[in-house]
Amino acid sequence: MTAPARAAGPTTGFLEESPGNRSAMRLMCLLALLASIGFAAVTMVRSAPMLTRDSAGQETLTAPPRDDTGIVISFAFLLAAFAPKVLQKFAEQRLGDLKGSGLRELVLDAVAGSVARPPVAAAASTPAEDPRLRQLLEEVERLRAEIERSRTPIQVSAATPVAPPAAALTPLERIRLGGSL
Repeated sequence: MTAPARAAGPTTGFLEESPGNRSAMRLMCLLALLASIGFAAVTMVRSAPMLTRDSAGQETLTAPPRDDTGIVISFAFLLAAFAPKVLQKFAEQRLGDLKGSGLRELVLDAVAGSVARPPVAAAASTPAEDPRLRQLLEEVERLRAEIERSRTPIQVSAATPVAPPAAALTPLERIRLGGSL
């Protein structure tokens, strides 16, 4: 029997986003998953009932007191293992949606302060043609005007001279003024 033919092209490794592009997030998620498994194992071992014998030789099964700390820590590590990757996927999909419409470049230009220059990827659509772009430009201009209105100038006044500290009182003067040392 022959092995099935593989598709031509580079393949991604276990901890790679794309061929040759290593992913620290995948490594951190894997470490968090292993930590969660480790804490869960320790929690299960600690919560196992213990077999004890009294002086008469009678065996009793005693359970340790309930402690939810291990469960909470295991759940936190599980959350740390899977939540970042889910958030990254949502962010990539959002940016992917923005890439196709040219909104991403428009937002980046607005943040950089060069809204007047048309975005490179969206050269075919102008703000006059696309109502979404026009609405976004109006919102950016409104926010800029609001920021300009809210700025207050910093006023600097001359420093007032500070008097030198008074001479220290003697213990006798302290008793006369305050009644005690």
